[in-house]
Amino acid sequence: MRVGYLAALLLCFFLMVGLGSVPGEANALSDRYGDKLLHVLAYGAMAVLCFQVPRASPEARAAVTIGAISLLGLADEALQSLLPYRNASLQDWWFDIGTAAVVAFLLMLYARYNQPTDSHEKN
Repeated sequence: MRVGYLAALLLCFFLMVGLGSVPGEANALSDRYGDKLLHVLAYGAMAVLCFQVPRASPEARAAVTIGAISLLGLADEALQSLLPYRNASLQDWWFDIGTAAVVAFLLMLYARYNQPTDSHEKN
């Protein structure tokens, strides 16, 4: 496991949740940039970090990424449901999962086709 990427992922998540918990801040950002765009950017960046954490095949890393981002998105929406000035949204959660799936798929393809080759391999 690559601990630095995991730490960066968790830091991003807690910063995002912390910023979103400030009354009025999330609404101001959503009004300015668009709620769905913010979800795609935040969870896309976290998916990139998450994909780097496990030392496994590209397919396993993609599956872990989609699962982990799904759980982080669910935790985010659950927290929002507890705050009187925020609204939880199933649609936001699906955007988080969809973003993770697209990012994980692209990174999986990149990793699969750019694996280092053994220089001592015979042709």
